[in-house]
Amino acid sequence: MSTEQPTPPDGGDDGREPTQEEMVAAEMLRRLMTTPVQDVVFQTMATFTDMAAIRMGLGPRGEEDFDLPQAGLAIESLRALLAVSNAIMGEEAAKPFAEPMAQLQMAFAELVEQAKKAKEEGGEAADGPSGAGAATPPPAAPPGGQGGDLWTPGGPGEAGKLWKPGDKV
Repeated sequence: MSTEQPTPPDGGDDGREPTQEEMVAAEMLRRLMTTPVQDVVFQTMATFTDMAAIRMGLGPRGEEDFDLPQAGLAIESLRALLAVSNAIMGEEAAKPFAEPMAQLQMAFAELVEQAKKAKEEGGEAADGPSGAGAATPPPAAPPGGQGGDLWTPGGPGEAGKLWKPGDKV
């Protein structure tokens, strides 16, 4: 990993002060050069975990953000990153994400089943912004879920904890 300080795109050798945009670009480049990719992968996995829960109606705004197709995309993206993490970094490194993903998958399957039943019973399968079933209301608390709680990864040796509205991040 290089420890050189990035220079603005123009090289910064013309004697003028760099613009705000050049300084922001240089800082972003520095962060890309120094941040371990593993950290970004794990942060992205945590983001997909939270996004899936929110889109299943488990976020602070409840069913206001409910969108099954988007929840499914977040879960599948998490699943793909978990598979890559397991293969490259080892199962132990990505272990904190395995159980939340399993819970999300089970809750998602339950929501899909409920949406199918509602459609069969004559309920409207409203098409939301992301596709069929997006406006179907979520259950009060899906199996494996804890109501309005979102999962966040814990520190070393911790299995993670559930984030609750009002908790400090």
